[in-house]
Amino acid sequence: MMDDQIWLTGFMATGKSRIARPLAAALDWRVVDLDALIEADAGEPLRAIFEHGGEAAFRAIEAHAVEQTAQEDRIVVATGGGSVLSAANREAMHRRGFVVCLDAQPGTILRRIEASGARLSGRPLLAGGDPLARIVELKAAREPLYRQADFILSTDELSPDQCTHQILTAFRERTEVVRTP
Repeated sequence: MMDDQIWLTGFMATGKSRIARPLAAALDWRVVDLDALIEADAGEPLRAIFEHGGEAAFRAIEAHAVEQTAQEDRIVVATGGGSVLSAANREAMHRRGFVVCLDAQPGTILRRIEASGARLSGRPLLAGGDPLARIVELKAAREPLYRQADFILSTDELSPDQCTHQILTAFRERTEVVRTP
């Protein structure tokens, strides 16, 4: 089956939501921001979901959102940083999708979060303690799962336009390979 989905994975602040829009526009596809979808379905912000039910409750809602989204055609999906933690999520993403991991160094991630004006307390998994150490720890734990992507792109030194171009090039190369008899 032809790939008609692109799933952007990677740690927080690697550019998933920012790159999803121009990527979808270039393909004339729809954008799905998984975190926004989860908030809309739950009727509350992600932070509140974490506060009320913990990470396990959030991951259950996320798994449902991934499976529902995986049924759609012609979409670019900006996932949450931990979406790859579930084997079922990874399988759903790969079923019809081209899975891209956006990567960045921990220092870049922290600078981007701070530059966005977002408070670190708004990131439930970074709340309390040393945020850089927490980024290093979480990112290292997830690295083997991120590496299961079809294409990995370091975004540290690239603009969103450069990232979009590189992803489109890789996607088109893959779909050409798939179509070739």
